[in-house]
Amino acid sequence: MNKKIGKFFRALLPAAVLAVALLTACDDVNSIHQKYLDRGEGIYLGVVDSLVAWPGFERVLFTWYIAPDPRIRQVQIFWNQRQNTRTLDVNRSSINGFYAMELSLDELPENDYTFEFITKDDLGNVSKAVECIASVYGQLYKGNLQNRRVIELSKQESGQMKIVWEQVASETLLYSVVKYTDSGGTEHTLKISNDAVETYLDGLDTGDEAQYYSVYQPTEGLDSVLANSRVLTMPRFERLISKTLFAAAFKPGDNTTPQPGNSDNAWANDWPVGDNRDIRQLWDDNFRNDAVNGKRGILHTEDMSGNATARFKFPHKFTFEIGVQALLTRVRFNPRLDAGSFTGHSPRFIELWATDAPKQIADFPTQADYETYYRTTYVVQKDPNAYLTSDRIDIVTQGDSRSLTFVEPAPATGINNWQNDWVKLGDFELVKPSGLPYNQRNDADNTVWNDGWYFNLNDAGKKVRYIRMVIKYPNWQNTNCINFGEITFWGDDV
Repeated sequence: MNKKIGKFFRALLPAAVLAVALLTACDDVNSIHQKYLDRGEGIYLGVVDSLVAWPGFERVLFTWYIAPDPRIRQVQIFWNQRQNTRTLDVNRSSINGFYAMELSLDELPENDYTFEFITKDDLGNVSKAVECIASVYGQLYKGNLQNRRVIELSKQESGQMKIVWEQVASETLLYSVVKYTDSGGTEHTLKISNDAVETYLDGLDTGDEAQYYSVYQPTEGLDSVLANSRVLTMPRFERLISKTLFAAAFKPGDNTTPQPGNSDNAWANDWPVGDNRDIRQLWDDNFRNDAVNGKRGILHTEDMSGNATARFKFPHKFTFEIGVQALLTRVRFNPRLDAGSFTGHSPRFIELWATDAPKQIADFPTQADYETYYRTTYVVQKDPNAYLTSDRIDIVTQGDSRSLTFVEPAPATGINNWQNDWVKLGDFELVKPSGLPYNQRNDADNTVWNDGWYFNLNDAGKKVRYIRMVIKYPNWQNTNCINFGEITFWGDDV
């Protein structure tokens, strides 16, 4: 027998959830059974005693006692205006004392019901009816249940996922459950008590999913009910990617100037540490051309403006590695700071591409195929006449043939190239807020120039290690040279 039998319900469900009455004590209802009174004196059996209804999920449990009346042989229950009925035999072993009985009516639609209980003897005599009003909860009640709210979901430096929970206010919320399968295929089911403030999940990566739901039990209700589950998608961990492991990783076609040499294969050469303003100055946290500890802090390629045979033309390519596998989320570009804002060789149009493992020469039939693969780059170059008003009229003037020497001819379509295998993290323009002509600027221009440009990166769908930066034509001064202060990344490297 249910342990709740004999108790009385002491509360009602919140009005917002169907106002389900959870406990109903039932009494004689003479007013609606006048026909028995109209008979006058007659033979009446004892009524059911201490009738209590215990609501459940699409069911109700009744408990009652039968008086020590040896004539009572059956109890009959009616509901839905007596369209439904159940009959129970009374098979007591003794006529001494009250006889306890119970009945569970299952598969009842969610609703409020009026039940009538009568007793019968073998001669057809019946008792007065005892009426009982009970409410049954179901899918509508379930659908209105709210899961315990997640205040924060974050990835920790340890790799764990952290859930911060809202404090529980509902008296009917028993606990919550988090279920997930970790990256090793092991299933986890965590029972979260109401006093738990934080929960840590092990073995999940960014983008993995976990399900959670809260479990309720109406006051004195028979059944606990699970709120509809929700999906938690594991977030990225974002922090500054340390630059201590950044290193050049040049590929064919990369601009390696001012060192390590002037040959087409200079990308494969090493160079000594010196005062040369090479790619390593992109991650030294120095944004100026001034020497610090004997080294200047910007990337500054050789100026090949007007040189029709220049070895490097737009788009200029630079390949490097960040030293760890990371799901990158943001980037900041900082220009050279010891020159006027929005002037000089500083870039304006930048694409970033990434991969976790670039193809090597061994992946190609010939050295020539390898070279072609990395040297071929498809970009949309900009027309300087549409973007610049420069004091270098001789270069910017429409039709000046010298400006054409800064740009590689567009490659023929269909050539197998590196962009087929790398992921594009973004296509960025370093915008001048004022839009003023070249060599004119205001405070807003100077502010963004000093602070740098922050951009969100496209989701690569995987962790990457290698970056290829493509700087497109033109720069701010419409020259064939690159000045660049610093590049900084944020992302998930745990």
